[in-house]
Amino acid sequence: AALPVAAQADATISGSVTVKYVKGAVTNTEALKITSSEVLANGMTATASMNVLTGTSGKASLAGDFGTITAGTIDDDAAFQAGDVAGVVGDTSGTTTTNTTTDGIHYAGTFADLTFAAQRNASTTQASATYDFNGLTLGAGWADGDARAAVAAHSTVSHATGAPVYTAVALVANAAGVNADMTVMGASYSFGDLTVSVGKASTADRSVATAKYSTTVDAITLTASASSKATTAGYAASSVSAAYTMDGITLTAKSAKSGTTGVNSNSLTAKYVSGDLTITANDDSAFTAALDLGNADLTLARSGKSATTAPSTTSVTYKVAF
Repeated sequence: AALPVAAQADATISGSVTVKYVKGAVTNTEALKITSSEVLANGMTATASMNVLTGTSGKASLAGDFGTITAGTIDDDAAFQAGDVAGVVGDTSGTTTTNTTTDGIHYAGTFADLTFAAQRNASTTQASATYDFNGLTLGAGWADGDARAAVAAHSTVSHATGAPVYTAVALVANAAGVNADMTVMGASYSFGDLTVSVGKASTADRSVATAKYSTTVDAITLTASASSKATTAGYAASSVSAAYTMDGITLTAKSAKSGTTGVNSNSLTAKYVSGDLTITANDDSAFTAALDLGNADLTLARSGKSATTAPSTTSVTYKVAF
């Protein structure tokens, strides 16, 4: 039965269609999302969202003075990572830009200066706590197992017998991040332009100390960071960069040393912004020109010569969002 008019929440529909042309081939990517939020009579806020085209990505949450409870599709290591204030455990997804997700329930709430987070999904239970005191943040996190999606059984029906046939679905390939029964503890302190942190995961053979510094003087921004060795076989990582901006043009030079391989690398990037047009290029021959047309974006891009083992490719992408 339909809800009474007074109980119905407004829904927001958003999405996009992206068409990409590269190497003579055209690919389409579609996205459609429905989100609804309602302030309840008791002051709490109920929110629900779903990605219609993927089908399995949806969640519902309830927020109030007690915090926020979310059930459905959640970040697979969010509760643990909330306590890793020193950033010594990598994201389970293996990237810094994309989170892997799973189905579960997550809670986060703050009481005075103490913040808690906890979650349960098919493969792990996680919890964390952080405490902030005059710029000093203390944190701890715990997980009882691998946060990656557990090996699942996908069933199909045998045409011969009518019985279900199960096929195992492998774990996410990345082996970093929250990949075992583990804990993490750390502290971070910021004063002015300098932030220092130290932390240790139970799965690591040593603690890691990191210092980061960033300042802007006129048109120049300087950023530097250094950290101790994460493992006995690893290397002390470091990086320093300088960015100069004038009349819409930003030049950035960076030198870095990998904490995994100990290899030094240098890069130079240029960015130009004029109205709705943004152009970027680097010393690896990568190039991007993006034109913002409001709800539409047109992008011309060329990959760098060392971006992959394959030759550089040129692509044209047109995206319309609503």
